[in-house]
Amino acid sequence: MRLTKKIVAMSLVAAMTASTLTACGEEKDTPAPDNQETQAPDSETTEAPSGEDGEGEGVVDSGNKKRYDDLGGMEIKVGDFYTSPEEDLSTQYAEDTYNYRQEIFEKYNFTVTREKISSFTDMAETFTTEVISGNPSVDIWYLYQDTVNEPLKNNLFYDLSKVKTVDFNEEKWNKQIKDLMTYNGGIYGMSSELEPRACIFFNKRILEEAGIPRDEPYELQASGQWTWEKFEEYCAKLTQDVDNDGVTDIYAMASFSKDYFKLAAASNGAQFVSKDENGKYVNATKSQNFLDAANWAVSLIEKGYIQPKPEDAAWDWFITAFRDGECAMQTAEAYTVSSFSGSMDDEFGIVMFPASPNGKMVTVPFDNVLVVPSCYDDEYVEKIMFGYDLYTECTPGYTIDESWKQRYYPQFPDTRDVDETLVLMREDEHRVVDYQSMIAKTDYGDFTYSVQALAATPAEQLEKITPEWDSYIKQANGE
Repeated sequence: MRLTKKIVAMSLVAAMTASTLTACGEEKDTPAPDNQETQAPDSETTEAPSGEDGEGEGVVDSGNKKRYDDLGGMEIKVGDFYTSPEEDLSTQYAEDTYNYRQEIFEKYNFTVTREKISSFTDMAETFTTEVISGNPSVDIWYLYQDTVNEPLKNNLFYDLSKVKTVDFNEEKWNKQIKDLMTYNGGIYGMSSELEPRACIFFNKRILEEAGIPRDEPYELQASGQWTWEKFEEYCAKLTQDVDNDGVTDIYAMASFSKDYFKLAAASNGAQFVSKDENGKYVNATKSQNFLDAANWAVSLIEKGYIQPKPEDAAWDWFITAFRDGECAMQTAEAYTVSSFSGSMDDEFGIVMFPASPNGKMVTVPFDNVLVVPSCYDDEYVEKIMFGYDLYTECTPGYTIDESWKQRYYPQFPDTRDVDETLVLMREDEHRVVDYQSMIAKTDYGDFTYSVQALAATPAEQLEKITPEWDSYIKQANGE
């Protein structure tokens, strides 16, 4: 049944792409017409009248953004695939954020509600179906990064570059998402969230028992000495046959193959897919840096440092292996900490993936993308974005760094994980845009599964998948 629905939905998309979604042509109701609004002149900034705090006529901030004094009681609806309906006020930061939002709701006469409207697997289909029908159930949608390519090409997203109430160059906006969603001169997606992603988890007890100081990875990371060479030294020490029976009891590492090879490539200045100066996607697996990185990653498997996937194990088996002390390290997304934080006996830490001689420590973000349906009229979108911009502002009394850290401190046993590693992982110089996610019908596993299992060499697997990948990349480029 679900497959049939998907076919119907995408057939509708194809049928309507030739136009500009005439089914969505009806205008979204806007708040009461007596709302006051102003727009800054091109040449100078209009300041708030003396003695006022941002209310009243002629209010424009120093960034020349269009502003509203009253949103007429509108409810801005945000839909995702995971929000819990309960409001978490368990920390001072959460309480302060709640109070700030209540203040702006009252001051500008609007509300923002957020709810789970679909499952993760069905979110993109729900979005497509509702936008085509011309009656989306929410105003701002959370879509997973690898599901945005088809709706983007089919003109289902509003071009946010037209919005005058928001400056997407401000620090709070995720630059990688802006880059990813810049298409034909427009900006079709956004995020004020910037989530640290793939990294190296390490078990401090196992390190110490192998003769490695338990906090040394932090020191190496800080000094720039956390390198492939040092990492391989670690792997040799940490892979252990404890009872001398010829069978490895503790492996240096267990990882999801996609995370492992993706970071190996990125740390050597390579990618699976890149973008050229003309904004076209490029198959980047053909570079020497990519092949060198893949061969290095395979060499650690061949040396017995990497725990093999147990037969019939679930895809996330490596998380349990790390939690139970079967391996000393794992390459994984930072969010996997929720799977064992509080239930793991040993203290653990995280650092970035080590740097190659030709590269640097990096992470490859894979974020949620927030989009607005293309069928809304311009004025309605201006008001949505004005309210959402206020809603996502840094909570008064906190810096941006203080704000995002509040969410992570409770999850990690060592504040250095947050104050050092996660800080680095949020810096633009260490974040590599994941363009592969924009290429329909491709998957990292096309390369990594066979190579990690040693069923094919990197060169052999690339020879096998390259013709298909080149074809899919051409389609993504509209060629």
